[in-house]
Amino acid sequence: MESSVLEEKVFHKVMKNVPFGLVVSGEGRERKVYYVNQMAYHMLGYTREEYIKKVQGGWSQFLDIDLREVMRDHHEEILTGEPFELTALTETKDGNKKWLSFRVMVSMELKPVSYITITDVTEKVEKNRRYAREREYLKDCAARDSMTRLLNRGTMEERIKEELEAVEEGQNYAYIALDLDNFKQINDMYGHWAGDSIIMGISNILREVYGNNARIGRMGGDEFAVFIPDVKDRAQIQSQADEVLRRLRLQKEMIGMAEEPTASIGIAFGPADGRSFRELYHRADEALYQVKNEEKNSIAIYTMI
Repeated sequence: MESSVLEEKVFHKVMKNVPFGLVVSGEGRERKVYYVNQMAYHMLGYTREEYIKKVQGGWSQFLDIDLREVMRDHHEEILTGEPFELTALTETKDGNKKWLSFRVMVSMELKPVSYITITDVTEKVEKNRRYAREREYLKDCAARDSMTRLLNRGTMEERIKEELEAVEEGQNYAYIALDLDNFKQINDMYGHWAGDSIIMGISNILREVYGNNARIGRMGGDEFAVFIPDVKDRAQIQSQADEVLRRLRLQKEMIGMAEEPTASIGIAFGPADGRSFRELYHRADEALYQVKNEEKNSIAIYTMI
């Protein structure tokens, strides 16, 4: 008898000091908590009685998990008594959020009994999230032009290739090449600050005119490109290009230039003018240099000779 009492005292002392929560509960229509250690309820700021009431009322009441999904996802482990793990967001008594990791083992010998160890992994989860955000930020920086935040040439080519691989039968698309006119002279006459202002100005104009349904990139220097993956009306594409040129000319007053800044635009339509990035790029470029060699400040649509 004395040995049994001593063992129980040692057990409770050990369970009180282990660095994780422990809950043993009988599962069924009504959950019964057989045991809960101090760490389990202290990590969420509850008293023992409050915590037991919460658990008996259902884990989903204070954990960001759907127990039906857990049971479906871990059906085999539950039947065989194999342990499984899950992580869930929970709310403490004072309204703060904590990430908890649960290691669960279900015994089915007489009736379902769950043995659950709980660890606070908030710091680890938040650290991983910070790393993930940093990695995503660095990845985004590598994909974009540092000045305009438009896609850079390499990323633009990669994204267009992805779009072309997903093209469906009968789907039309457009590649638009834009090159600022007399850009070197602008830098020489007004200074690089004026050139930079025009670069930023045209970048914002392209975003405003084409929106989120297009891929927009700075291909280098004063060369830009727009890829529209689903073209329903060619006339609308030309109308949008006209609007880009119109808005660009208005930059004159904002920058204080004596002459209006202008650009040349070449447009290639697929699949007729090309089914690959290379074909579209070169054919839009041919149309663009047709404008450059003639009048500038205008638009040309590629036509096969």
